[in-house]
Amino acid sequence: MDTTQLLVTDLEVDSALADPAVPDTVRAVWHLLWESEVTLDEVLALDVPDAELLNRVVVIRHAKEGGVFEAGISVVASHLLRELIGARTEGPLFTLGERRLTKVRVAAAFRAATGGRTVHALRFTRQIKERGPARLSSAAADRREGKSA
Repeated sequence: MDTTQLLVTDLEVDSALADPAVPDTVRAVWHLLWESEVTLDEVLALDVPDAELLNRVVVIRHAKEGGVFEAGISVVASHLLRELIGARTEGPLFTLGERRLTKVRVAAAFRAATGGRTVHALRFTRQIKERGPARLSSAAADRREGKSA
């Protein structure tokens, strides 16, 4: 099975994460998908109390495999979440306006920011990179897709 359409380059991720046209809450979701073992459904189900920022973990209470687990987060992610939470003590962690952020919104924004890549490419590419020492470059990804410069 050809999985090259599921790969995203470091440059594409960095550009998407830095895109000021994308709401901070959406970029924070992307960041968690890029750096941790959580799925999109798990991230979007997080509530404010699930972010234990002093310990730099998020508590996944609705894990795909069942049960509860903690996923470590980076200092950068912790800072992003602290900014999003502000003074809130309850409610959904990721909101847009007054409503919980949706998969459709997160996925559509990622497709727009990356020229058609799926949001699942974040997690898939990270998993592939963890299996091998090489970083995926833009040129390598383009060659895999049959694109030329």
